[in-house]
Amino acid sequence: MRNVSSLLLPFLMAGIMLAGTKWFRNRSDITPASAISTANSDSIQRLTAEANSQPPGTSASTDHSDVPLPQPDPVPDPISETPQTHAQPIRHQAPLHPEMITPGNFEYLGAFLPPHLPDEEASFSHSSGVLAFRPDPTRPATETHLAGSLYLTGHMSGQQVAEISIPRPVLSKLKRADELSRAKLLQPLTDVTGGIMRRVSASLDGSPFRIGGLQVADDRLHWTMHIYYNAAQYDPPTHGSSALDFSQLDARGPWYLGDPESTLPEWHADKHGGYLFQIPSDVSTRWMGGLNLLCGLWTSQGLQNSSHGPAMFAFRSSPDAVPESGLTAKPLVWYPNSQPLEGHHAADRWGGGAWLTLGSKQAVIVIGQKALGPVYYGLARAIDCDENKGWHGPPYETQVYLYSAASLIHAAHGAMEPNRIQPWMRWTDQSAGGGFGQYLFPRCYRDVGGVAWDSENSLLYVSQPNSGATSEQPFSAVPVIHVFRITE
Repeated sequence: MRNVSSLLLPFLMAGIMLAGTKWFRNRSDITPASAISTANSDSIQRLTAEANSQPPGTSASTDHSDVPLPQPDPVPDPISETPQTHAQPIRHQAPLHPEMITPGNFEYLGAFLPPHLPDEEASFSHSSGVLAFRPDPTRPATETHLAGSLYLTGHMSGQQVAEISIPRPVLSKLKRADELSRAKLLQPLTDVTGGIMRRVSASLDGSPFRIGGLQVADDRLHWTMHIYYNAAQYDPPTHGSSALDFSQLDARGPWYLGDPESTLPEWHADKHGGYLFQIPSDVSTRWMGGLNLLCGLWTSQGLQNSSHGPAMFAFRSSPDAVPESGLTAKPLVWYPNSQPLEGHHAADRWGGGAWLTLGSKQAVIVIGQKALGPVYYGLARAIDCDENKGWHGPPYETQVYLYSAASLIHAAHGAMEPNRIQPWMRWTDQSAGGGFGQYLFPRCYRDVGGVAWDSENSLLYVSQPNSGATSEQPFSAVPVIHVFRITE
């Protein structure tokens, strides 16, 4: 080991809503690389919809004895009324850009739930929602299911992973989990680390580890792990991989990222052991020297050593590497405590990311919870979302940070400093068409558990933890898995 220290929320979907002006900035930190087009953007004309109406007139008669009293509109009953679902996807109404993927390229298809399993602690209840997409030619799209499958973490106490099918999502107007389709269990909940996580935990005084990220690459399931509350500032190995078939698990690792003996701050485990996603193969080959995966972690439980904003480290998957050796890696984006990302808050939670492609357009996205209130550390107050002591900052909203692909490529070649890179765009509730969170289910926290990208079908899967309680399982807070299509 390296030893280094209200019942329903408003639903914004009616018609075309273009809120305010969205300007695409011409930034110097997204200079084009020859294979990657970036934004040299002209401002986009402000579009405003105005509607004026006059209140209806009143009768001039003074005799109202025969006029029936007006009847109030019926109040919706979300418990017993017929499910309110949409037949058509919801295209996010926001400007497009000729060279970059923007929120206007997102189309919401709906959501579904993981399978219901009867044993609470061996189920998806209270899952962190970490997930990965598995492309599988034996599971093509059908009338009832989308192509491929998903790996998904189970109950927090077990830190196990299962494989589930992908049912066609349902658009629920009232955002009711009862209306959603359910996935089928393909492989049972399993310790995909094959005991590695338990052994590392035991060597560090039983420090509590969690699965931080999952990603299918090179016909293996890659995973990361991190210490949930790292007050001792341990710096353990964080990466490993397993076979896609759990009956022949073949768990390998653990590995460090970079030099295991390094004491440089960028190589601390509290920046690496979280979300995972893949670098497109052409970018990996041409621009990244064969580095094919990205990982990152922001954790307020390791504040001293974590990145103060979303982190992204490129590395090469090496399933045959010697355990506890270091994987070849480069820091692309990370923010030290002395130089946090602009607007960073200690109660932010960044849950996952993806390198999106759409023809020649690209965007590297990170999705998570943004705290908007004052920074507060301590025992929970009445306004906070849980009862735990820690960092709080309500209210919260779900935000998407869009990074230029060229910026990350420049960082890989030393042309830009990793801690100076800023998102070229932030998708917030004030953005044109509203925020990403309008598609999620009502919840005090607005965090995201994981993100998975099906590049072949341009489908983005985003899990929302603890949001899927149903009338049959009202205390079983499973993740809701939302599905978006990235489209022209």
